[in-house]
Amino acid sequence: MGKIVSVLVVLVMVILPSFKPIFEPKPLKKYHLPAGLTSADYLPSTLIVKFKNVSLGKSTLSVGSRQFNGTTAVTITSINPIYQFKGATLQTLAEQKSIDNAGLNRIYQVKYNSSLPIEKVVDELQKDASVEYVEPSFVYYTFDTPNDPDFLDGKQSYLDQVKAPEAWTIQPNANKVVIAIVDSGSDLQHADLAGNIYLNSSDPVNGIDDDGDGYIDNYMGWDFVGATASKIVADNNPDIPADSLDHGVHVSGLASAVSNNGLGIASIAENAKLMIIKVGADDNSRAIYKGYEGIIYAANHGAKIINCSWGGPGGGAYGQDVVNYVVSKGCLVVAAAGNSKTNEPIYPAAYSGAFAVANVTSDDVKASSSSFGYHVAIAAPGTGIYSTTNGNNYGYKSGTSMAAPIVSSAAALVLAKNPLLTGLQAGEILRITADDIYINKVGNELYTNQLGSGRLNVFKAVSASSSPSIRYQKITIDDGSSGALSAGDTVSYYFELKNILLATNNLEVSLSTDNPNIKIVTGLKNVGAFNALETKSVGPFKVVVNANTPENTNILFKLNYSNPLSNYNAKEFFTSTVNLDYQNITVNQLYTTISSNGRIGYSGANAHDGLGVLYKDFSMLYEGALMIGVSPTQVSNNARSANGETDEDFFKVKGVARVQDAMVAYEGISTFNDSKSVSPIGLLVNHKQIAYKNAPDDKFVVVEYEVTNTTNLPLNNVYIGLFADWDIDESSKNFLAYDEEKRLSYAYASTPLTPYAGIQVLSTNVKPLFYPLSYQLGSDPLYDGNFSTTEKYHTLSSGIKATNLGTGDGLDIMCVIGAGPYIIAPGKSVKIAFAVIVGDDLADIQKSAMAASEKYTKSLKVVESEFKMSQNYPNPAKKLSSVDLNIPDNGFTSLEVFDYLGRKVKDVLAKDLKQGVYTTSIDLSGLKTGVYFYRCTFKGQQKVHKMIVVE
Repeated sequence: MGKIVSVLVVLVMVILPSFKPIFEPKPLKKYHLPAGLTSADYLPSTLIVKFKNVSLGKSTLSVGSRQFNGTTAVTITSINPIYQFKGATLQTLAEQKSIDNAGLNRIYQVKYNSSLPIEKVVDELQKDASVEYVEPSFVYYTFDTPNDPDFLDGKQSYLDQVKAPEAWTIQPNANKVVIAIVDSGSDLQHADLAGNIYLNSSDPVNGIDDDGDGYIDNYMGWDFVGATASKIVADNNPDIPADSLDHGVHVSGLASAVSNNGLGIASIAENAKLMIIKVGADDNSRAIYKGYEGIIYAANHGAKIINCSWGGPGGGAYGQDVVNYVVSKGCLVVAAAGNSKTNEPIYPAAYSGAFAVANVTSDDVKASSSSFGYHVAIAAPGTGIYSTTNGNNYGYKSGTSMAAPIVSSAAALVLAKNPLLTGLQAGEILRITADDIYINKVGNELYTNQLGSGRLNVFKAVSASSSPSIRYQKITIDDGSSGALSAGDTVSYYFELKNILLATNNLEVSLSTDNPNIKIVTGLKNVGAFNALETKSVGPFKVVVNANTPENTNILFKLNYSNPLSNYNAKEFFTSTVNLDYQNITVNQLYTTISSNGRIGYSGANAHDGLGVLYKDFSMLYEGALMIGVSPTQVSNNARSANGETDEDFFKVKGVARVQDAMVAYEGISTFNDSKSVSPIGLLVNHKQIAYKNAPDDKFVVVEYEVTNTTNLPLNNVYIGLFADWDIDESSKNFLAYDEEKRLSYAYASTPLTPYAGIQVLSTNVKPLFYPLSYQLGSDPLYDGNFSTTEKYHTLSSGIKATNLGTGDGLDIMCVIGAGPYIIAPGKSVKIAFAVIVGDDLADIQKSAMAASEKYTKSLKVVESEFKMSQNYPNPAKKLSSVDLNIPDNGFTSLEVFDYLGRKVKDVLAKDLKQGVYTTSIDLSGLKTGVYFYRCTFKGQQKVHKMIVVE
């Protein structure tokens, strides 16, 4: 557990943005809004909550007040199901199974009152054991840009560009196919739209819900928002009241304007039906408030194509659940890729299973505003596009909002010709028949393979002969160790593939990359016969991460599918981040992470990039930061500061590396300094973490910092400590205590059957320090939400402030633990070591604390019966490196360095050593860049390792 990385791509994902190793169990992390989002990007006092069970009665979340620390934090005013599956919308057991699989019957809208920020409210509610996830009700935005009215002389030249006239000779219309326009609404009376508006004949306008679907008189569509988002009131009128809201009108005409009527414009689909679903407010021309509700409505009411010309960076689990559900019902979700000019993901387009559309100009070059990326499925014209507008008018608009409905219209034409296909299959036909826009296309050089498979060609799509379409559904990554995909590792990739279209024989799958940091060892597999809609697991594909690969390198991989006996050839891409600057430690019962900046559990702030502290499926640590202070104005640290920010004072000198041939189950090292501080002290820190596999040492990890004074003056009053924010089960029900005899701080919860966690100061040469904290207490340094430099030094230099914290049901607790004061002479260093400990109860962690203390008291020098020498670290090395020697008996020992020709270049050690384990430094100054060998000789035995030296 923890070494195999599974990245699930539900159903079909055209191209995946990025893969990083993920380890179960997944921790419950504090919620943070996506970068750049403000209160304008979500509905006020509204949350989307998915419960773990179908019955809400099994939940402890209910209408009324929720308290923490004795005060009312959140008052829930209503809990209502988002979707009511009634009557004609639930006709078969298969449909009910689709709903159950996606969990849509477990998703509720929760209204609340609270003065807390929405992130805190999410944190509070997601503690409920009955809740699967909580997230804001995001607001999305449409993607059109007004354009000059006389932009083009030929008002619908895009039809020729996508070969629509040729397609009509094969399939003239999309009769009876329903396209849902989930948008700002439409002009239901427009002469070029009215004849194609979908009418729900089962529910005429009579004030009665005739079809029992929960929507009264939804004869011409549905409005999920109404007049204003400040007071959402749904109704049965998706018609827009003003010209400023005509985004959906323009989209409607591109999807299916009435054609061959001697009036206005033509559309690719000609007479596909338009299901108008209004998800914006009458008083806001761009905001989309209820887009996902609209998508579900469309799927449940017969739409095969669902057009979403809107999106935003807020991409939670709720939207993915919705896409999963509608795709399982045979729908195609066509989504605008966005107008951000970047490859940053926009949702719903970036969701697995969505069909993302980029915007190209009339000469097939990426429009300057169009988003792009490896998740994009296809490109279509979207610049200067002429279509219907409000009040029986016409006009030009530009953007991926326009490109998407052109693709939706084409998909409808394909479905009309092939009515037994699913929407997803129709999308695949569009994708595999698109025209190449990369070869010899000036302007697209920087976007190769990031505008999808090419530009839409409707003629090819409706003319398509039988072809398979292979797409991966899941990728599993295994590096055989910590999951960091470190330099020098051999990494295995496994793929779950699905054939979306027709069967093929003798299928070959190959993995390749142009990145010089990767060597493909096993890159070709023959899959053989592959039936339609069959899923197969293929692998392993083995690659080697080169020794000099930079940290956090994103590798673009290509998967190629081909049948050498036919002309089938296809490709897709994914990225995998290798040689991470942190490593996950999973060799014993405590799962955690070593960073390159001194943090414990995570490399990034706000519980990002790492495992935290995991024990028996409990995630217990939110923040573990290093603080080193010499005065109230000088504290080098990476702990929280003010306004949700963190100090980031440490600069990585050497990224995390696992010590090869270490004497323990895991040993990792990194080096950093404090040069990023606005007031640097002048420190160089060697950071080490060590973990043991077997009891009684399998519930702790040793964390050591060797702090060197790089200045020319002595450093006095140096305090070194860790800031820890413990969240055990419900974070507001935690307690802290300090065992002075063992120098052990520990945290636990008032909730039953929850584990304990703690930090022990292993170093005994300086006075310990312990300062318990909680922002819920009025006298606390954290009460105002800030943690200033002065306050940090105060917590470091106050000795043992108290030995316990928390009364009643508990508090949200933090602490600073460490030791000091130290005096560090110029060029000299001090070491301080901690043990991070987990256990079932107090007795359990006390037992581990004793074991950790005993282990460290022996300086971690456990002598084995065999002569051993470790790989040098760091490697490659510059100026200085180290090697560990296990000397099983007293005797003469030598250590020498040779160049690649076997010439001795350095004597490192030549002396009688007593039995023990030694860490020996190798001075590499004067050695040129190259490959060297070092040899240790002990009583006629020799150990030789290669090392790389860089100048």
